[in-house]
Amino acid sequence: MKKHIFYAAVAAACFFLTGCTGSGDGSESNQAYTNDEEEEAVNTIQVGGRYRITGPMDDLKDAVSGLLGENYWPDTLLSAEELAERTGISENMYEDFLAEYQHTEAGIDMMILIKARENEVALVENYLNDYRETLLKIYEQQPQNNSKVFASRIETIGNYVCYVQLGANISNLEARGSDEMISHCLHENERALDIIEKEILEAK
Repeated sequence: MKKHIFYAAVAAACFFLTGCTGSGDGSESNQAYTNDEEEEAVNTIQVGGRYRITGPMDDLKDAVSGLLGENYWPDTLLSAEELAERTGISENMYEDFLAEYQHTEAGIDMMILIKARENEVALVENYLNDYRETLLKIYEQQPQNNSKVFASRIETIGNYVCYVQLGANISNLEARGSDEMISHCLHENERALDIIEKEILEAK
């Protein structure tokens, strides 16, 4: 199982570092991806930053991006197939999900929100923890990216398992050392998790 996660995460690193994409179009996902102008299902890669999410995850994403503003860098959605390839989390483990990453070479910011099925919460947590550990190894020699992964947070709120790896531009902090970069990213991740928790609890 760990080997499977490692290979999936290597593929994810290719995705983050080179912008290469999988062939999945999200058609089997339980979310609808739509273009604001055309209001029809589309491939999120094709519409770039113009997509929007419809469904219950929309408010959570909007709350985080609204809070962080231009410092929310994830801009491209993963399909259900891509999520499974990169993390091992398959569709039978959750009721809904949002997985969004930064589709440029400039960084590795991402946010994964999984509304896990009642009996799958612990398994989803394990997969995300394994994924995080693998990313730490992949980016071991890249101070900025390694600091972002190190500062990432995995938190469970009810049956929502949340992985936040945010921080935006930390290049100006690199000269101060990893502690400064990690501290900044931790602060941003905590802000994101606080508002996610608030939205989830208020929706109950």
